[in-house]
Amino acid sequence: MGMPEVVESMHPRIAWGITGAGHFLEPCLNILLELDQVDIFISNAAKEVLANYGLLKRLEQSGRHLFWDTGFSSRPVTKLYRGYYQAAVIAPVTSNTIAKMVNGISDNLVTNLFAHAGKCQIPTLILPCDIKPEMNSLTPLGESVQVHVRKVDLDNIDCLASWTGVEVARDPEDLKLQLRTFSHDRKYEL
Repeated sequence: MGMPEVVESMHPRIAWGITGAGHFLEPCLNILLELDQVDIFISNAAKEVLANYGLLKRLEQSGRHLFWDTGFSSRPVTKLYRGYYQAAVIAPVTSNTIAKMVNGISDNLVTNLFAHAGKCQIPTLILPCDIKPEMNSLTPLGESVQVHVRKVDLDNIDCLASWTGVEVARDPEDLKLQLRTFSHDRKYEL
């Protein structure tokens, strides 16, 4: 049996995963909607959180191709193997998902996206929501709360940052900057 035929896109595409993080959610949505060649992979938790923050309809009406976490096999990630995507972005990403990534657990659409991007040697950019020891975050009701990030969560982020092919953004502005320079030939224009 031969290798599958590689699909060469006329334009580079990004596979963008969203997890159930509320922190950084709206800025990440704003950034991804600036990109033309992006498909969005949405975990079940992300769907719930997008609705809680009043952002789900905006995403659904964006005209982007949306992949929902509807089964165990995560079939949409097979496009990574056919050369359809040249980069993966997972933003924002929860500490729970970060812990799964570090430990090789691929039990939902977004963790499968991460795992298979690595197996295909597709560069991956992540923006963890728990990136600093202390920060303020907005609840779905718009209330500001202080978050004290656990050491284990920061350690897991540091671990991922040391992996070949994985880049960690520190905030939405850094994410945007890294997207501009993610590819050596600047294929991803904002």
